[in-house]
Amino acid sequence: LRGLQMCAHETYMDCPYYEQLMYVGDTRLEALTTYAISPDDRLPRKAITLFGLSRLPDGLTQARYPSRDIQVIPPFALWWVGMVYDYALWRGDRAFVAELLPGVRAVLDGFLSHINAETLLQAQAGWNFTDWTNEWRLGVPPDGFSGCSGALNWHLIYTLGLAAQLETWAGEDLAAQRWQQWRSELAAAAKAAFWHEERGLLADDLAHTEFSEHTQCLALLSGLLHGEQRERTAQGLLSDPALTRTTIYFTHYLFESYRVLGQPAALFARLGLWFDLAAQGFKTTPEQPEPSRSDCHGWGAHPLYHFFATLLGIRPTTFGFEQIEIAPMPGHLTHLSGEMVHPRGRISADLHFDGEHVHGTVALPDGAQGTFRYAGHRVDLEAGAQSIEL
Repeated sequence: LRGLQMCAHETYMDCPYYEQLMYVGDTRLEALTTYAISPDDRLPRKAITLFGLSRLPDGLTQARYPSRDIQVIPPFALWWVGMVYDYALWRGDRAFVAELLPGVRAVLDGFLSHINAETLLQAQAGWNFTDWTNEWRLGVPPDGFSGCSGALNWHLIYTLGLAAQLETWAGEDLAAQRWQQWRSELAAAAKAAFWHEERGLLADDLAHTEFSEHTQCLALLSGLLHGEQRERTAQGLLSDPALTRTTIYFTHYLFESYRVLGQPAALFARLGLWFDLAAQGFKTTPEQPEPSRSDCHGWGAHPLYHFFATLLGIRPTTFGFEQIEIAPMPGHLTHLSGEMVHPRGRISADLHFDGEHVHGTVALPDGAQGTFRYAGHRVDLEAGAQSIEL
């Protein structure tokens, strides 16, 4: 929490000491954490608006803004689309989102103008930063400087899915169909180009020489892997020690993948980095594992989001948080308790676990409804306090 506070000024910032700039990749995680713990969404709205105003002639948003110097990180423009989606999901406000949709379309059209004859995304000009992994020069994935990168292709596919959902919610069915068509075509091409049958994984490069957690996560989160291919990818993500590992920033998407796969033990294992910070003298989360320049980076606050949204399992299942799902993933923990803010008030849960059994209480705000899920069981929830016994 302290790291997020230190990076929340008149805008969000990546860090309070060095750049003091608001970067899109950082800000998406900061905003998500804000939605989970605070009813005040002024900083997220301001960030989304400012990034939209930074748009360049090719449709992409700038990597950081406000800034005197222009910097382009193409993947961050896709994360801005993710920010618009997140705001619609967690807070609603159709009018605000409708104002942003032309910008969403501009970003995606900017990317689609770089699709080659093989229906693959060719890396665009700019810094295609994805994560500060030691194996990648300047944080750029294999073939991410000028070729066809598995990570960048699946990032676009994932984002097209978010945009299609936004368009449908806004009543723009033709636009939604267009994004879905592109999503399907690009996914088919990416599977053909990057799938490595022997390893059961998606490669980072067309030569199938490098593989990362990042590419597996983005493909799994796209929702377009099915059957045996999905099972093998999931198993590889969980067990292949040779994969290039995510660092603090991209581990958010790793945790999202663990949630989709129902793997709390894997999530707790990777939380070890955060659990060890105090012993190293940190009071906030650094930018990356040592050697790290910045000792305070707001993007490292995302485990706070995951406590509420993944472990306690409280999430919106429809835009505007109209439908609530509580699907706890306690792992080895026997007790989880917490409150999450909601546009209509607060959601609370106090739950005790014993294997596949759970008992406790949950409470939804007035006018809200939802579902409780655990160990294959499902219970409908209404407004007010109610007991859970499964």
